[in-house]
Amino acid sequence: MTPIEVAARDAILVGDPRRAFALAQELTVQPRMSHQARGLWGYRGITKDGLDLTVQSTGAGGPSAVPVIGDLIGQGMKRFVRLGTCLALDPALEAGDLILIERAAARDGASRKLSGGRDFVLPDPKLLTAFDGLGRRGCVSSHDLVARYEPPEEPGTQPDRAIVRDLQTAAILAMSMRFRVAAAALLIVVEDGSGKRLGEELLWDLFRATGRAVLERLPKADT
Repeated sequence: MTPIEVAARDAILVGDPRRAFALAQELTVQPRMSHQARGLWGYRGITKDGLDLTVQSTGAGGPSAVPVIGDLIGQGMKRFVRLGTCLALDPALEAGDLILIERAAARDGASRKLSGGRDFVLPDPKLLTAFDGLGRRGCVSSHDLVARYEPPEEPGTQPDRAIVRDLQTAAILAMSMRFRVAAAALLIVVEDGSGKRLGEELLWDLFRATGRAVLERLPKADT
């Protein structure tokens, strides 16, 4: 990815380019476009508290996110937070619930390859502690396909005890572990177990609120 401007040390990553634009406007003052390759928009700006921040879209799935994250790391990114969406596996979860990921089951090809075949990948412990209380802590199961495109699994074949599933959290955490970059993930449940989906307007509001909460809790970078 050829940058218009190199990445900041800290970044918030989202899948959808539209959300990157909205979050950059919400979280920074006069953000500047920093990346536009492959239609995956990125922005760099200064928050009201003086933090230099990149807000970058990664596209859908691990294979899309991995090269983007690799480029950002090469430009100097040292710490990032994924804000994304997920589908509920736990019937107690409702659309709109926020999940703080404490581990990710590597059930997709990208995360398995990057992690050397690990069953799970983990977020940075300092970031996990800093964001504790923002949402329910739990495990996400990351896959190459969304649920409706996969054949049903046999009972008892999911030992990971995941409460939600998505397409890329395991891959991005595997990248962070491989390159020793601090990372964490917060996911909004966009669809509950009954198929009830979150309205788009409310989803955008939750993204903005979660982004603000992340910046409030983000520890000062080590010097």
